[in-house]
Amino acid sequence: MRKNLLSLGFIGILFLSNSLTAQAQVSKRILHDNGTPSLISFASGNNLSSLTAQNIFEQYLNISSNTTMKLASTKVDNVGKFKTEKYQMYFDGIPVEYAIYNLHYKNGALTAMNGEIFKTDAVQSQTTISAEQAFIKAKKYVNASSYMWEDASYTEISGYKKPVGEKVLLPILVSEGNYKLISAYKFDIYAAAPISRGWVYIDANDGKVLAYDAIMKHAKMNNFPTKDVTTPEPISLKESFKPDALFVAGTAATRYSGERSIDTSLLTSGTNSGKYALIDSSRGGGVITKNAKKSQTVSATLDFIDNDNNWTAAEFDNSTFDNAALDAHWGVAKTYDYFKDTFNRNSYDDNGTALRSYIHYGSNYENAGWTGAEMVYGDGASTFKPLTAFDVTAHELGHGVCQETANLAYQRESGALNEGFSDIWGAIIEHKYAPEKQAFLIGEDIVKVSPNYLRSMITPKTGLNKQPDTYRGTHWYPATVEEGCASPNPQTNDNCGVHYNSGVLNHWFYILVMGKVGTNDLGNSYDVTGIGWEKAEKLVYKLESEYVTANSNYKNTRDFAIEVAKVLYGENSQEMIAVQNAFFAVGVGAKYLSTPDTTPPTVPTNLTASNIKGTSAKLTWGASTDDNAMEGYIIYKDGTEIGRTTSAVTYDVKNLTRLTTYDFTVKALDAYGNISDASNIAKVTTTDAPDYCASQGNTTTDEKINRVQFNTIDKTSTGTAGYEDFTDVSTTLEVGKTYEIKITPKWGSTPYNEGYAVFIDWNNDGDFNDPNEKAFTSAPSSTTPIVGNITVPSTAVLDKPTRMRVSLKWNGIPTACETFSYGQVEDYTVTVVPNLAVSDINKNSAFSIFPNPVKDVLNIQTTRSGEISYQVINTAGQAVLSGKTKGQNIQVQSLPVGNYIIQMTNGEETSTQKFIKK
Repeated sequence: MRKNLLSLGFIGILFLSNSLTAQAQVSKRILHDNGTPSLISFASGNNLSSLTAQNIFEQYLNISSNTTMKLASTKVDNVGKFKTEKYQMYFDGIPVEYAIYNLHYKNGALTAMNGEIFKTDAVQSQTTISAEQAFIKAKKYVNASSYMWEDASYTEISGYKKPVGEKVLLPILVSEGNYKLISAYKFDIYAAAPISRGWVYIDANDGKVLAYDAIMKHAKMNNFPTKDVTTPEPISLKESFKPDALFVAGTAATRYSGERSIDTSLLTSGTNSGKYALIDSSRGGGVITKNAKKSQTVSATLDFIDNDNNWTAAEFDNSTFDNAALDAHWGVAKTYDYFKDTFNRNSYDDNGTALRSYIHYGSNYENAGWTGAEMVYGDGASTFKPLTAFDVTAHELGHGVCQETANLAYQRESGALNEGFSDIWGAIIEHKYAPEKQAFLIGEDIVKVSPNYLRSMITPKTGLNKQPDTYRGTHWYPATVEEGCASPNPQTNDNCGVHYNSGVLNHWFYILVMGKVGTNDLGNSYDVTGIGWEKAEKLVYKLESEYVTANSNYKNTRDFAIEVAKVLYGENSQEMIAVQNAFFAVGVGAKYLSTPDTTPPTVPTNLTASNIKGTSAKLTWGASTDDNAMEGYIIYKDGTEIGRTTSAVTYDVKNLTRLTTYDFTVKALDAYGNISDASNIAKVTTTDAPDYCASQGNTTTDEKINRVQFNTIDKTSTGTAGYEDFTDVSTTLEVGKTYEIKITPKWGSTPYNEGYAVFIDWNNDGDFNDPNEKAFTSAPSSTTPIVGNITVPSTAVLDKPTRMRVSLKWNGIPTACETFSYGQVEDYTVTVVPNLAVSDINKNSAFSIFPNPVKDVLNIQTTRSGEISYQVINTAGQAVLSGKTKGQNIQVQSLPVGNYIIQMTNGEETSTQKFIKK
């Protein structure tokens, strides 16, 4: 059923050893949305090759003193003309995930640098849990019945072992283009049943799951383990992957590609001695195709066997679709040949690693996948035939190539690019070795239902997966926080649209190869002349393997592609123009202009600030216009750039200082680098109000909060949003008292086990991290309602509105600041006051007061007659009201709302009591 930057401008003039300024060396500089350099091209004759890489990074990226860039890999082309060095960013010796920067050389001269780094001025680096504790959290998150490290035979074959965890700093997207770095443990969790594999990131401070980056990729939308998965028993390893065998050539009647030549092995020992198996030892470490026999684990290793090496339809076109294995074996071999013959790449990792395929994976499994080390292919069911078609095998192995080169994170736009590159390799390789097929259709051999193909590069909107052909156009799936995808999830939102939004890159590639005239969803008309298959494939390979980095999006991929075309084919060449115009055709960037655009956009108007809090504010302004194409906006705080947006005319400012005044301005940027004058100044003075972290459920379809009862709060809330703001609903609590909390869930059709937590910011400091602030928890159960007690601590801050957060989460106890898959979060307000005992005339006291709480008139009742003197003192110990009364009443309507002490005396007896002014 089912079951998310270093703010740099160019910092003035930096002098190099040859007395030329750093600025003078630069021919082009393109920035990320947050102002970080994304791509810097250098002028010829720059003499930069004499500098160390660290010097270059210090001068052009302005990295901090505790930031280092360590060489991760070096790639040199076949003739030694081009070299690319990849560097990994470290902060205080800890690697920063997705932070890769490339240095590009041509004939020994530095020509460009590109990539991504992240700001280090606000790193959350606390570590309070061990790697072992984090591993338990990661394993619990995956929640599989068995894991691949438990299979000794698989470990022997693959080298995969129980993960020990690596300490990293993980960038978490908080708004468009802006990230925070959080200390985390990183685990490669490979589950055997049900199968899944991904990097699980656990917060090193509080143990919550920060992210899941899928290593296992799929041909269609991801099948991550769900609530309703039933898991068959895994089968054990039966045979060695390297039997005694002799390499021979055979013929195969494939299911989808007709009769093909394949390479196999003649077994010379064991029960099948003298027979042939789908084991090809001629390519790298081997192409090995095995029979999973409907198991849901890749430990299944039965060989496909033939007596005479003529794998005929009569033998293998049977009720179990065994001829599908012949397609996979031939398809993987040809994919290996393509990368080896075209780019001298030896297997997906360029180290000759064996290519293993598992056929007949699972029962009615309607998918194919790259696991990070091998491929699995289901037999399909109602929607798909066996999923071993040629373009699918090339697609899956393409994920392996991406994994070892760009390593695009499998979420948001980077994940869509990951899927797009795999579709592109599927098309290229099918075109080369099976030109009779429809190369620009993906999965046309395997889809049973209309339109009988999975995706189309020609018309992405028409496939079984209806995709956009224009960036943020029709069928675009929300990919950012601003667009509505708060946290990537493989089941509820396709990891923020990786299988949907890949259509944009697919269509760009089609246009680049074939050319096209048309109008896109943005209303932009285009006319692109194609460059053909050979030039396009060369460009795509260099783009993916040397320029694109883990966190790349469509915008900087477009910039990198133009740079690659310039490097390969020349500045302003027809190929470079085609690359730029093909991206313009799919809505990314501006079209090529033969006469440069030097006119800036109009000035942004009416900049205002709202929602001003202690450390944050929201900026809003009127849109600018441009003669050709707008690129976005640059936001400045006190004259220094702090961020950028694309189409958005709002910006959430973070990390301000409380009770501080700032001047904000905005400038408009067009697609050709022209910048407008500054807008009006929006002056912001921050308050002392706390800001709270975000938390929400991704979907409330099956479970949500129906009712919360706490003191005077009784809120029925059946909304569908994963987060509901009910801070206008409040109650008053007294120090030391205990109150009942009652939470009633609401389910769709089936009651599930739900975990609960209530967090109260007792010290009013803007977080829920202090002692006693996890005020109530309840372990997962289907009990309804959940009832417990909360006691107000003596340390609670008095007389201030205080945040209370109520969370319901499927199958786990919520933490205060997480985004989780299933459930709901609601925020309320409480105000803590002193423990106020209301006087009782029957007690042994000469005085009593009423009403309490009081609005206008406080009445004094006494057993004695005569004049009463009184003094009213506030919680700061200040006397705010005093006098004498004979009528036994005091006018208090002028007092501010809050808690007070009144001292009363009639000359003989004295009483001190508390009251609330409402």
